[in-house]
Amino acid sequence: MVRRPLHALARFVPHTIVLLASMAVMIVELVASRLIAKYVGNSLFTWTSVIGIVLGGISLGNWIGGKLADRHSPRRVIPWVLFAGSLLTVLIVVLDLAVGRITDVLGTGAITLSVLLRSVVLITILFFLPCCAYGCVSPIMAKYALQERERIGSTVGGIYAAGSLGGIAGTFLTGYLLIPALGLTAIILLVAIVLGLLAIAMGGRRLVSGAWLAALIVMFALAATGATPKLLARELVGGAGEARLLYVKDSPYSYIQVADRKAGATTERTLRLDALIHNRYDPRRPDALLYDYERIFASLTRTEVEERLGTGTFSTLTLGGGAFTLPSYLQRHYPQSANTVVEIDPDVVEVAHRYFDLPRDSPIRIRTQDARTYVEAVQGKDLYDIIYCDAFNAFSVPYHLTTKEFTQEAAALLSERGIFLANVIDILSSGRFLAAYLATVETAFPSVAVYMPAGSGSDGRTTFVVAARKRGAFAEILRDREGGVVATQLTQGQTAMLTRRSGSVVLTDNHAPVDNLMAPVFLRSVRQR
Repeated sequence: MVRRPLHALARFVPHTIVLLASMAVMIVELVASRLIAKYVGNSLFTWTSVIGIVLGGISLGNWIGGKLADRHSPRRVIPWVLFAGSLLTVLIVVLDLAVGRITDVLGTGAITLSVLLRSVVLITILFFLPCCAYGCVSPIMAKYALQERERIGSTVGGIYAAGSLGGIAGTFLTGYLLIPALGLTAIILLVAIVLGLLAIAMGGRRLVSGAWLAALIVMFALAATGATPKLLARELVGGAGEARLLYVKDSPYSYIQVADRKAGATTERTLRLDALIHNRYDPRRPDALLYDYERIFASLTRTEVEERLGTGTFSTLTLGGGAFTLPSYLQRHYPQSANTVVEIDPDVVEVAHRYFDLPRDSPIRIRTQDARTYVEAVQGKDLYDIIYCDAFNAFSVPYHLTTKEFTQEAAALLSERGIFLANVIDILSSGRFLAAYLATVETAFPSVAVYMPAGSGSDGRTTFVVAARKRGAFAEILRDREGGVVATQLTQGQTAMLTRRSGSVVLTDNHAPVDNLMAPVFLRSVRQR
């Protein structure tokens, strides 16, 4: 009487193994997109490479697994495959450490010729073989199940269904629970532990020793407490004496890293999100705006406040908080201003409090949500005198903040005398995104200007500032308080050249090929140190 339920449960062993292996595939695929972002950013190109290479590994694994199932008993070969999956999964962590050291010593340009090629190479090195091992499981367990049952169609269908359910479960589990709770390294090691346990359960007790599982559990504990991520991060910030790591975390939105770096005679504090340094800050000189576009924002703000808005209270909205360098600057220099900042990542806000001197009792109004949903939510409720769109970078441009529909919604939040400012990264001589974005902004604003930082060339990556208002012209030259030139406005000839290159593309919610327009910048960029 006792054996029948055990036999009934045993019928679902292959389905369970396939379900868990498929979970491993989706978990590792999502982790891959986040892990690789610290080297090459998180863009459409990154996701394309991840999905293509993971599918390639699974396909090769399916073929190899089919060959193994034909030549060997599934009961004998499956422990070896599961152990190989466990071993290769741990290898991801080891190779990640090695890649960090190689790129630190040699520089990323010494490995590949472009960011695109580098992403393909790195993803292949890190994830192709583990996915190949996961792909071997399904055909082997399909034969295992068919040996136990005569109904071929329902048996194979059940195996396919188990694989799909495992993929679904792995997707939701990773996105909603594992990444926020554990971080990437711990998740990878957890997958290795599960595969090791499955190998033992399927008869691989001699193959997978208790020492192997014990070592994995110790590494998992270190990773869960943050020790391993910090070790990996040190490989990315530079050698001893160059940078001192202060903080590292994989948030639900990005890979966050804070470090102090030597910059001549002083030390700059940097905030890095994924592959790009987003903020540079000198704690001893908080009013020193270290990015050109920040100085352009400050110059335009001063002009608007002194010449158009007067000395009374005015309101600003900043989309994208980062280290809150600009909002804090505004609060110090214009205490009469009412400043609102929308930052999607609460962990970034916490970093600004802990490491970038943003007081916890700051009068700045902080909203942790997507910039687009905020702009939509306050339609007809709030008006602002200045809107700063500071959410674009060279590798990952949130396309939904570039479109005509969003720009028109932002324009509706501006007072009649207000201005809209956005920083845009592109290459004047070859880029196409700046022209498309300029044409898009012109659909919402009658008066638009593009500023290039003083001393910038036409062939290098430059952060431009697009300025727009409902009425009135912009100055051709921007200066700082001491009279030095901060930026010059692009000439009509230069803007006409941009328009000819882009074909007057207007970005919309239905069609915003931002990654393709940014390709010249993407392909010529190297990881910022």
